[in-house]
Amino acid sequence: MPANKVLIPLNQSELSQQILPYVEKFISADANELILFFVTRPPSGAGFGEPDLSAGYVPRPGDEPVLPTLHPIYESQQEDSITAHVEAELMTVTGQLRDAGYQVSLVVGFDKDPVEAILAEIRNRKIDLVAMSTRAHVGVTRFFFRNIADILAQKAEIPVLLTHPPED
Repeated sequence: MPANKVLIPLNQSELSQQILPYVEKFISADANELILFFVTRPPSGAGFGEPDLSAGYVPRPGDEPVLPTLHPIYESQQEDSITAHVEAELMTVTGQLRDAGYQVSLVVGFDKDPVEAILAEIRNRKIDLVAMSTRAHVGVTRFFFRNIADILAQKAEIPVLLTHPPED
């Protein structure tokens, strides 16, 4: 049974997944549960969607004509769709980690502020360690463009493992 919970924040960038080889190298599978946390902005509900007219329905003689009917798309439907898409995109990653012996779960969070979403997840799941990749900013760039990892390392009350992958 894993003793520690490790939160790995991910997004759609390749950079975010570059922490994974380090996780496998330094964090043992038998003592740690990995929680992949994908955070994105909350959907607003798109209003009305286009009907699917490719369903193959063929009207019979005498039937009333079938007109397109718009139906509402709710925020919860968009969240479900985004979650399913993220699960499909990360299926290879979660499969590789499970094959390596890790207990892995995937959580999709919806928040305008990714740092606050990560901090809330740390509190709610009683996370022991955060592991993530970052780009190093130096000088004036760092002053004006502090990144999520930097802010998180300052605000989190738990250890944060940061890697700066080599430039290609």
